[in-house]
Amino acid sequence: MVYRKYAPVTLARSALVLAAPAARRRDPHPLPDHERNPALAELFRRYAPYVATIASKLLGRDDGELDDLVQDVFIEAHRGLGQLRDAHAAKGWLARITVRRATRWLRRARRRSFFSLDAVADEAALQAALQAALIDATDTPEQRAHVVSTYQWLDRLPVHDRVVWVLRHIEGETLDAISELCACSKSTVQRRMRAAENALRDLRRKEEAR
Repeated sequence: MVYRKYAPVTLARSALVLAAPAARRRDPHPLPDHERNPALAELFRRYAPYVATIASKLLGRDDGELDDLVQDVFIEAHRGLGQLRDAHAAKGWLARITVRRATRWLRRARRRSFFSLDAVADEAALQAALQAALIDATDTPEQRAHVVSTYQWLDRLPVHDRVVWVLRHIEGETLDAISELCACSKSTVQRRMRAAENALRDLRRKEEAR
């Protein structure tokens, strides 16, 4: 499950280095360690499991891609740390960054899959990552199959509709909270929710009709 890598986090190492190995960093600037940036290290210690959990549900995976996304969230948080005036707002602030980053990742993944020449290998990797992220050892075979099929259907939805549906039905957020997380109006959230639910209903009917 997603908590395995991110809790508890020791402050004896760089707050951001924990998110991904140096060889995979895309940011050209050195990452701050906890001695020079204790506020960032504390954010990571407290909220890395929370960020990873939201991201895994949005992406439907728990693998190196998730690690990269967690890294990106805290790099962005580092850059904007000076704008955070209220420590009590940190969790919501990080959640908004996570949703924004996950939405971008899903868009890129959609483009990559469209042009992929190795779709079978990609599908196998996705299935493994999905099961690591969202399937518990105590789940029944029927529950596991339901999770896998749901995310296969979600992969066919427009990204914004998918994000709203996951935040509502898997993460359990309110419509008002989703509006804030997605930086859109409540009416837009409701429209995207209806579109997602209608699409999933149609996909389920087609699957049952086979």
